[in-house]
Amino acid sequence: MKLATISMCMLFCSVGLAAPTFYVAPNAYPNCSSTLDVPWETAVGYFMEEDLDSYSSGFNLDTLMAGTITVDVGLGGLGGTASTAKIFAGGWGGWPNGSVYGTVYAMALLNRDASGARHSEITFQFSSPVAGCGAWVYDDDVDSTESFQMVVSEVGGSTYTSNVLESNNGLPHFVEGWLGVTSSVGITDVALRVIGNFTERNIPNFEIDHLQAAPIPAPGAILLGSIGVGLVGWLRRRRTL
Repeated sequence: MKLATISMCMLFCSVGLAAPTFYVAPNAYPNCSSTLDVPWETAVGYFMEEDLDSYSSGFNLDTLMAGTITVDVGLGGLGGTASTAKIFAGGWGGWPNGSVYGTVYAMALLNRDASGARHSEITFQFSSPVAGCGAWVYDDDVDSTESFQMVVSEVGGSTYTSNVLESNNGLPHFVEGWLGVTSSVGITDVALRVIGNFTERNIPNFEIDHLQAAPIPAPGAILLGSIGVGLVGWLRRRRTL
């Protein structure tokens, strides 16, 4: 009995302490690649993708579907919070010619709310935990060079931040690449954040496209939730002994 308890505790602790794995892959113009997401895709195996081209430019998006998972779309960070983010006909000519080297193409998700105000984060909240999430990110500001990070919340409330996505080519308007994450615990929230030397009044535009999410196959989602609840309960009981 003690051995079983110790083994279960080790399982709970190993899951509870597991940190996510980030995939930060810059597309360094002019040597561009549209396959930077392949390592993430290989790691998660099965995933759902939304390329946003089914929406019209100017549409205020509040939810997406990743299989049976509802993705609540919003904005945060500098500029405050908003419950929607605006669909945008991508730069370089818009539909049908708008494209950034095959990744951020045609319709994309912009960091502007329904009133047109800019925010420093595009956020996603999942109705049930996912095993991974990722998207292509593009700097849509021709006057300055921005960088990006991904902020992830896991089951249990731990928050992690990726390394900086930066093309390092010295060119404004060409910071583009893939930001992704995988988790053995389960991911509840993701934010894609633009960082740079700006204030709430001059946040640059940025776009994301090809949002990809990897649902946890049932009964995996149930198991992860049970592990989290069981660990908390076990620790509470131990403290009362």
